[in-house]
Amino acid sequence: MKLAIAGCGRIASVHYEAIEQLITDKNYDISISALIDISEINAKHFQKKHQIVSGIFTGLEDALNRVEFDSILICAPHDFHETLAIRSFENGKHVLLEKPMAHNLNSAFKILQSSKSSGKVFMIAENSQYWPEVNCIHEHLQKKAIGEIITARASFRQNTSSDIFDSYNLLPGDELEKAWRFDKKSSGGGITLDGGAHWIRPMRIWCGDVSKTTAKFGYPHPAMEGESLSQAILELDHQVTGIFEGILTELTSFSPEAPFRITGTLGELVMGVGGFGVTLFNQDFPEGKKILEDQGYISSFLHQFDDFYQCVKTPGRQPVASAEFSLGEMKTAFAMERSDREGKWIDID
Repeated sequence: MKLAIAGCGRIASVHYEAIEQLITDKNYDISISALIDISEINAKHFQKKHQIVSGIFTGLEDALNRVEFDSILICAPHDFHETLAIRSFENGKHVLLEKPMAHNLNSAFKILQSSKSSGKVFMIAENSQYWPEVNCIHEHLQKKAIGEIITARASFRQNTSSDIFDSYNLLPGDELEKAWRFDKKSSGGGITLDGGAHWIRPMRIWCGDVSKTTAKFGYPHPAMEGESLSQAILELDHQVTGIFEGILTELTSFSPEAPFRITGTLGELVMGVGGFGVTLFNQDFPEGKKILEDQGYISSFLHQFDDFYQCVKTPGRQPVASAEFSLGEMKTAFAMERSDREGKWIDID
């Protein structure tokens, strides 16, 4: 695989470290052909940090004209996704695109159409799909370890001063007043569409698609134009009521409660990050039994790129989750926004 990376920010580094591990552990044939970023300073910083020997370009078109690559990892701000993805498909490239697919649904539909016309691999980088703890819970739910699901809860809580990806601070070469994630035009929304999507995906894996929602937004983070507090009731396909909470603040020290809890007729499954793993509570284990130790949230990026690589290398192989499936998080986020604005339940088609 000859890979170009478009957008040389912090999340691109997380992806690249996963790629390096696959090269080392599985001897995957992956080389970086191009680093693309509107800031040459940021691209050079990324190149030096990871000791990559490749060309640096400040635009996709220049890279397309000057170097060979068959695949591209797009980690740019959300409002760049449409142009970068469509031009990549038009030039016969396989695409791994950071979530969300785009900053609005219209752009997402255009990207999907272009991907279908190209016949190339298209995968959305929603790493929660590959999170070992999420899949462990899914397996136990299939076995009815807690009986029938009654309700599920996901709480995404974060402050910008201790974000593990440091994604709310400017990079050295950024010519902006504040990080693009705070800008609603660039991101397409607020905490729900951005970080919150990683918490909505597991609920969809476990309980089916969100069919309707009612939500209330708040704005506790002074720098974020979109909502930085999102609280919603979700009605999911399997007749499950879900609770979603997303909150972004500047300095809040949050209590160490597990962000995911699924309650059934016979027990509960609880999971989290930073040492939580997965714990099962039922009649056999009323005090709780840890059924999976913490695998590390970052491990999901390794499994994710592994899937992309295998799809590129294996004709006819499809990603674990289709690109279309990722529209679910977008539709849910935009329905929440509309519910907050109109003060009523919103159906999601």
